[in-house]
Amino acid sequence: MKNVMITGASSGIGKELARIYALSGANVALTARRTDVLRGIVEEFRDAGAKGNVVFDTLDVSDFERNFIVLPKLIRELGGLDTIVLNAGISTSSSFGGRSFEADKKVVETNLIGAMAGVEAVLPFFQKQKSGQIVAISSVASFRGLPGSGSYSSSKAGLSTYMEALRSEVKKFGVKVTVIHPGFIDTPINNRMKSRPFVIPVELGARKIHKRIENEVLSATVPWFPWAILGYLMKRIPEFLWSKINPK
Repeated sequence: MKNVMITGASSGIGKELARIYALSGANVALTARRTDVLRGIVEEFRDAGAKGNVVFDTLDVSDFERNFIVLPKLIRELGGLDTIVLNAGISTSSSFGGRSFEADKKVVETNLIGAMAGVEAVLPFFQKQKSGQIVAISSVASFRGLPGSGSYSSSKAGLSTYMEALRSEVKKFGVKVTVIHPGFIDTPINNRMKSRPFVIPVELGARKIHKRIENEVLSATVPWFPWAILGYLMKRIPEFLWSKINPK
């Protein structure tokens, strides 16, 4: 029976991924900032027929030291760990000039440094057992700096680059690294945006992400079309042309 841990599991992609794993028979550990919501989700999964062990604990990943307390505790409660999905993330819609520095700082602390803390908290276990999979939920926003999303794009670009470096370092321990770049998936992090091109339901997005995780891909956009093509183009458009494009 597979043991899976998911951060940021109280809503959106994290919750739907947790549902898929729980209902498929895996043992699942959930973390998020809202204890009452997590407790309700666990009851919901059990009522829906979850056969494995479903446990949870409260965690704000930007409280870095808490990662080193909560994640090992949940590994013990699960009886081991095969996969961790670093999904916890936030965004801000402020613009430069009048933007709140504290809000931007929180985005980077959560999306990037919080994920790095999660890696460091579980890596000793993976190294000892010489297996495991680390999954990072990045974003197509990591491909280029998007107007109105400076801190979010930067945090996700940093996350993708960090995971790329991590992959090369941990493969000798039998640890695999998967990076998922979702496009617009209908979740609370983006449902107030004016424009969400090619948006797909969260249930569909989670199923596609689950498939790519289980296939142990190195990196993938979700959905593949059109984001694999658009991502390729985004990365290669010359700077002088990109500076004239406003994708907001």
